[in-house]
Amino acid sequence: MRMPTRLSQLPRFVQQVAQRTAILRRKVGRRPTFRLCYFSCRSHFRFLYCALHSLKQSARNIRFEVIVFSDTDQPLSADQIAALDELIPGIRVINWPKSIGWGPTQIGWIWKAYALAAEGAADDDVIAKVDSDVYFFNDRIFRAVERSPADLIGDGHFVGFNYCQGGCYFFRASAIREVSAFLEQRSLADELDVAGIHGEDVAAHHLAKSIGQRVWLTWFMMFPDELRNAGGLSRWQRWKFSCLHFVMKNKDAMIESYLQEMLEGAERTRFLKALDVA
Repeated sequence: MRMPTRLSQLPRFVQQVAQRTAILRRKVGRRPTFRLCYFSCRSHFRFLYCALHSLKQSARNIRFEVIVFSDTDQPLSADQIAALDELIPGIRVINWPKSIGWGPTQIGWIWKAYALAAEGAADDDVIAKVDSDVYFFNDRIFRAVERSPADLIGDGHFVGFNYCQGGCYFFRASAIREVSAFLEQRSLADELDVAGIHGEDVAAHHLAKSIGQRVWLTWFMMFPDELRNAGGLSRWQRWKFSCLHFVMKNKDAMIESYLQEMLEGAERTRFLKALDVA
């Protein structure tokens, strides 16, 4: 008889909780800056706005900058960019080739984006990839990343801890530069073909491990079926996770959940008004 997933993962969960607790107790010397990379387009503006709104609400004590790589096939409009800049002053929006993370060409553009984001960053600053369908509800993962000695930090619980699940993961700027230098010496397409890799998240994990970087696969990203089974963001779920990744066709569920779980009053009204920008 097959053991239920939650039971089979229990030892790993206990281990990760202990590890996370120990890391969060560490003192932070220099506070790193997080440069968060979002790859998005005009039709996904509502979800991008929601994702960034949650970041601003949940990461108040974190030093962060945001770069949006706007799909050149469907770029964000001037009004949409203005709305994002009002939400997060100083946000950078850069027109960029399609980078949904499937196949060597698009994965290559993702790594060029990471290299751009790492320009001028201190070695211990953090370059993060965050999908437009991810919203944060606390800053615990940011505080853990600040204190972790790892080069790559991602969530592995939904994929058997075999790689860092796409949606959100974090690289030290020094690690991005190391991978970029590694890729300058070889063909990314050949590297991925030999390893049988097509997805950007598996590629990120593979590249980090290939050059001996330290990888920490932990437990911080919640998925729709977990939200459904829990009946919402309970206190337990908010302690267990830091964000929700809506890997589902109906992305409107992200907005519905965010409104239900995170917003009320005047802030809810302002948020809904901002979503109407075309």
